[in-house]
Amino acid sequence: MEFNSTRLSRWFFVLVVAAATIYFLYQVRDVTTPFIVGGLLAYLLYRPMRFIEKQGLKRVWAIILLYVLILLVGGVFLSFALPGMIGELADMAQMIPHYAGEAQNMAERLQKLDMPMRLGEIINENVSRVNEYVYKALQAFVGGLYSFLGKILAIIFSPILAFYILVDWERIRDNILKLFSPRGRREAVELFSSIDEVLIEFCKGYLLVASFVGVMVGLAAFLLGVKFPLMLGILSGVTNLIPYFGAFLGAVPAVAVALTDSWRLALYMAVAVFAIQQVESGLITPKIIGDKLGLHPLVIVFALLSGGKLLGIWGMLFAVPLAAALKVFTSWLYQKLVK
Repeated sequence: MEFNSTRLSRWFFVLVVAAATIYFLYQVRDVTTPFIVGGLLAYLLYRPMRFIEKQGLKRVWAIILLYVLILLVGGVFLSFALPGMIGELADMAQMIPHYAGEAQNMAERLQKLDMPMRLGEIINENVSRVNEYVYKALQAFVGGLYSFLGKILAIIFSPILAFYILVDWERIRDNILKLFSPRGRREAVELFSSIDEVLIEFCKGYLLVASFVGVMVGLAAFLLGVKFPLMLGILSGVTNLIPYFGAFLGAVPAVAVALTDSWRLALYMAVAVFAIQQVESGLITPKIIGDKLGLHPLVIVFALLSGGKLLGIWGMLFAVPLAAALKVFTSWLYQKLVK
């Protein structure tokens, strides 16, 4: 009993120190952001870098080659996608005042109808809310661009930091492991290997599924003649990274844009999105992802709602992998405490 009590006290002290460290890093998050992003980038690039290194290249040249390949792929993608995205955004900005005016005209026509005064007030109030929401969305988009430009240094420094982390990956890992006892090192390696396996499966699986959904939704919008197919495809792909809610979040803008043309086009778009989501959820996701995360649907929903409450869309994107990693950690910690 005394031994278990001592071990419990030791783990409690470790958790308190870890919590205090996380809190400190959060307080200086503007400084640590490039390091965190650089570390995540290095983590994602480590396996491709090792693959290239095994072909006979030295590590530095393997990293440089990997960066060049990423820049080439990104440049080709942007050369095709960026002009279309800019054009669609410009068209969207021009159309918003038009639709806002139509909504106002509709409100005026409704006011002329013989209806109860209270009903007219409700309609006017909701039309005003829609207009306010549209302008707030535009304001948030512009604010997001300014925020993005404000963090440009972090974006520039992150790949540089990732380069140095990749060069000294093993040395950094070994120095971290030196903080543990010999037995603790083995346990730490076991724990982080389990977390690494879950995170890699999540990244590979959900990125493939999201890419499929984004391409298919954009292609369906293009073939049906729905405006902004490129933006709708990208939006559907990004939102599909969010389990359960992503399908709905991506479908609403696609159907709403189609509805600005006609009810029939909106119906066709809704059917197309529904068919794509059925293929994704019934065939592709089970084969690629299956039950590799090991999370109950209720846990996933709770993690998504909590992440959205704390950090918005970014919280929802990272909620599930963090919940899966936390599940692995708590299971491992429980086993150590009850032994």
